Parts: sequence; structure tokens; C-alpha cells
Amino acid sequence: MILHKMIVENFRQFRGRQEIEFWAPSLPHHNVTVVFGENGRGKTGLFRAIMFCLFGERRLSQDGDVPREELQLVNVSALEANTGPVRTSVELEFTHMGRSYRLRRAILGMQDGKRIIEEDDEKRLFVITSDGNTLTVPTIEIDVVIDSILDRRVKDYFLFDGEKIERLTRASIEQRREISAGIRNLLNVDALETAIRAVGRVSKALERELSNSSHEELSRLLKRISDNEEEQNQLRKRLDGLADEIRLARQEIDKTDNELKKFNEIRHLLDKRKLLEQELKDQEQQADEALKEMHNLVCKASALIVSPTVITVFEHIERQKQKGEIPSEIRRDLIERILTDDKCICGRDVLKDPAAHSHILDWQKRTSDVTTQDAALNLWRYLSEVRNHFGDDADLVEKRLQQYGNIRSTIANINRSLENVSNQIGTSERQDATKLDEHRKKLQDGIITLEANARNAQTLLEQLKQEEERLRALLKEERLKVGRNDELSRRSILARDTQDALNDVHDQFTREIKQLIGQSATQFFRELLDKEGRGNLRTIVVNDDYSLQVLDRYKKPFLANISAGQRQIMSISFIAALARAASRGGQIEIPLFMDTPFGRLSFEHRQNLINHIPTFASQWILLATDTEFRRQEANLLKTSGKWGKFFILRPTHDGNTTIEEQDINSALAILRDEEDY
Repeated sequence: MILHKMIVENFRQFRGRQEIEFWAPSLPHHNVTVVFGENGRGKTGLFRAIMFCLFGERRLSQDGDVPREELQLVNVSALEANTGPVRTSVELEFTHMGRSYRLRRAILGMQDGKRIIEEDDEKRLFVITSDGNTLTVPTIEIDVVIDSILDRRVKDYFLFDGEKIERLTRASIEQRREISAGIRNLLNVDALETAIRAVGRVSKALERELSNSSHEELSRLLKRISDNEEEQNQLRKRLDGLADEIRLARQEIDKTDNELKKFNEIRHLLDKRKLLEQELKDQEQQADEALKEMHNLVCKASALIVSPTVITVFEHIERQKQKGEIPSEIRRDLIERILTDDKCICGRDVLKDPAAHSHILDWQKRTSDVTTQDAALNLWRYLSEVRNHFGDDADLVEKRLQQYGNIRSTIANINRSLENVSNQIGTSERQDATKLDEHRKKLQDGIITLEANARNAQTLLEQLKQEEERLRALLKEERLKVGRNDELSRRSILARDTQDALNDVHDQFTREIKQLIGQSATQFFRELLDKEGRGNLRTIVVNDDYSLQVLDRYKKPFLANISAGQRQIMSISFIAALARAASRGGQIEIPLFMDTPFGRLSFEHRQNLINHIPTFASQWILLATDTEFRRQEANLLKTSGKWGKFFILRPTHDGNTTIEEQDINSALAILRDEEDY
């Protein structure tokens, strides 16, 4: 899909009729458009207009739980200037698979006292054929046609913004939910999931009926499995609810921070606190990773505890070996035969030679049975190997303990700094700022509690999964005892087997998609990273629990240690991988919007984005501010030969925005250098 042009009329900040051209047929290879403007000028509003026109959507993923009545699309200035209804419309012209389309959607807005009412007014789709004729698509078929071009289930991943960066790069319940939603939306297995639910209902009905039969143990196991599954479902709902609460709390914190930033006297403190909180998250994640590594060292550490005993036993056996007592110089069974026969192997009568008889008795005392000797030698070999690693193991355990201690010490220092900064903010003379900060602290404490509850719920969910595996093993054994002669048991087992088979198909497909996304994201990641990052980082992995991880060159988890810029590159790589999978092809056929994508990136990272994204995507639309898109980026983009359009969003005296197209050559005169900031 290639976006050509969009016309907006009285939409959000854009009063009157305005248009923006994303692509010119005369420049088919210039697939990059830059929309430049200050925050609040309507960059995201343009993306919202596209989503509204394509899908009738008024809400974006970053809107969270903002009430629908607050998401007004009609331009308020136009409403205030008219006594009657105001038409708000968006028209899109685009091509897909060689066909041209023109889509128009409109609503009517009217003022009812202080309330604004918006009603659907028009939805029309035209297809322009190769011979120039225009066909009108019936209204009832429009959504089906649009969905076949651009699947609405992945629409939230066309726009990449800072909030997505945060959610994707933090090992948390929010991260798992974000990644799960993106991958599940790609699966397109609605029919399969419907079948699983239907068979599940049949299975439960049969199991309830079976509970009254004579097969008590079979019935009991089936019920326990059913109860276990229900508990897992309830926990998953609980985790989803906690994720929502955490997300809303974070959004409320962001709103509070924006309000607090209005007070210039504490702005520097707010910025410092935000940096400290970010550092605290990074350190806590490193602490979790270090704790996991320490758990893996428990066996080695336990051996170190008994190291004096290990060394004593080893040295004792070693002395016996050196004396020849282990293994014995003469086998015990030979000595016992000589004493029994009273004859030496040379034929001499042992009893007639007291000295010889005494020597043989001494040999007997110094020998032990073969089993004991073999066991002692095996123990000697094992202790020798263990003993050789004591030094390295002790160093490793000490290093990990010191590392964890240093991290906890750093966390304590950050917490003290945060407390100090918060106290300074709280003692501001502005009473309203103090109240806002108290509100923020309550939200922050609430998030800590919610995250703890989420960890507990996740632990309990893992325990239930393990219990389910154990119950299924018992069920398998019980089935063999019952057999399949009983009709009710046979039907119940068949229903359960069918449900399990469908779940296996679903799980296998999900695993394949996760693997595909991981491989594709890794490819993007390696191309977008700077030289240092490529040397240290190797692979992006989507884990079974939908968490995202980065592995280093030793294939060890490294997400907690990557820089802010590398986090952003990782997020872009994952979004690009989702978009490629949704396109079902090598190139990303979805127009890729990026809102302020260069914020935390080094110049080499920015250079890689500018060089590679236009080759990944059919179309790249950059929504940038003056602190992100500078002369350096403009020069790179111009040199790439992919930059086709440049627009500036300018404020008007009445608080609206106008879209102004500029020649890309003029961008170098408008933009500033890095040292100008």
C-alpha cells in the first residue's frame, strides 16, 4: 500500500480544507516524507486522520482509557464560528497491488451547550481502473475491501512512538502484553480459537456428566484439570487487569509530570527525577538478572561450603593410593584362597612356615573387597575434578555476590537521591505543585504494589501450569485402566483429546510466528545497530511468555544492560518485524509512521535508520521535531535519494495548524545544527 494524498477538512487542529501529498508519481523511488513541527501541532493528528478514514477509528492505542467524548475529531474553532453543524472529513488516495483507490469518510459535529456531538455522515470508496473508469464500492463492502488491503488488527503498529519504546524494552507485564497483542493479531486464527472454545464447552459438559459415573478417579482427574484451566484463565484476566491499571497509572504520572513542568522553578528537579527513575528501572532489572545468575550457582556454592571435607577425603584416598592400599597390591580373593587351602601358589605348605603365614595375614589386613576399592577410586576421581574447580567457582560466586551487592548499593543510592529530589519538589512554595507531587507519589507507590501483585500472579500461573502437566500425566495412565469400552468415558476422552490437539496446533503456530518475528527482528537489529552494538549484541528472542530479550555474543540475556539508544533500535526492529510479517512478504507493504524516532539515538544509529528503513518499507513517514530532525539528518536523507516530500506544521493565531509544503532543499536553511541547541 502506498499513500498518495490526504485531504482533511475541519479535522482536529486543521481548520478548513487542507491537504498533504505523501508521494508523487513522478518520483516513484522517493518513498520518504518528513512532517516537521513542534509538539502539539498535529503530527500524531495526521496519523489519527488516516486511521479514522481507513477504519472509522477515533481512538489510538496511546489514548488509553481517555473517555470517548474527549476524543473529538471536529475542529472546535469551526464549531464556534458556525451556528449549525460542521462537516469534518478525511479523504485518502492510495494504491495497492496496481489498483488506485479513493476513500472518504465524514462526520457531522454540532454543539449542544458545552457538549459536542459527533455523528457519522458519509463513507465512500472508489476504485479507479487501469482504463481510467471509476467504480463505486457498495457501502456494506467497504470495510471488507479495506481489511483485505490493510488488516485492522495490526493498525496500532503502523505508528511507532516513544511510549511503545518504553513498553517494549522493559521486562514487565506491560511488555509481555504488548508483544502478545502484536503477535496474536498476526496469527489470524479466529476460526481455530472459536473451535477450541466450542470443544472446550462440550468437554466440560461431558465431564460434568461423567462425574456421576462409576469411573471416579477418571472423573476426579478431569475435574481437577478443568478447575486448573479455569484458575489459569482467571489469573490471565487478573494479569491483564493489572497491566491496564499499571498502564493507566503511568499515563496519569505522565499527565502529572506535564502539569508539574509548568512550574519553572522546579523543572530542573523534575528532569533530574525522571532520569533517576529511569536509572532505577535499569538497575532493578540488572538486579533481577544477577539474582537469576546467582540461583544458577547454588550447586557450585553448596560444594564450596563442604570444600574442607572434600579436600580431606580426597587427600586420605590419595595417601592410600600412594601406599598401594588402593588398589591393593594383592587381590583379597587370592589371599583368602591361600589361607583356605593352606598352600601358596608355589605349592608350599603355609602352616609349616610361621613367618610366611604371618606375612599373608598382614596382606589380608591391608586389602579390601573389590567393590569398596572401586567405589573409593571413583570417589577419588570425582573429588579430584570437583577440587580442581574450587578456585574458579569461588571466584565466580564472589564476583556475582559483589556484582549483586554493588547493584543493590547503587539502587539504595538512587532511592536516596530520588527521596532528596522529591523532598525538594515537595517543599516548593507553590501549593498546587506540592499537591501534584503528592498525587504522583501515591501513583508511584500504587505501581510498585501492582507490579508486586503481578509478579505473584505470574508465579502462581507458572505453578498451575506445572500442576496441569502432572495431572495430564496421571490422566494418561488412568485412561489406560478405564479403556474405551464405556461410551460416556470414550466421548469425554475424545472431546478432551480433540481440545488438546487443537491447542497443540495453535501453540505450534504461535511458536513458529514467535520464531519468525525473532529472526526478522534480529535481521533489522543487526543492520540498524552501530559498530559497537553489533560487536556485543547478537539476537532478539521472543520468549514463550511473550517477553522480549536481547542476547549478547555469548547467548546470555543482556536486555537489562543495553543503552537507551539500543532499546530504541530494538523496538524499531520488533515493530518492523511485525509489519513485515503482516505484509506476508519480504518488504514492509504498510506505510510506516515514526513519531520522534531519533530522540535517544547516536548519530551512527540515526545514519543507519536513514539508510536502511527506506529499503525495508514501501513508505516511511517521519513525524519529527526540531530537536530530532536537524541539518545532519536532512543531509543524510537527501543524500540517500529517498526523500520526496517535506511539510511544516505551522501554528495560527487562533491555535490551529496549517500544513505548509516546502521544497526539500529549503529544509537545510530552515533546520538547525546540533550545536545550535
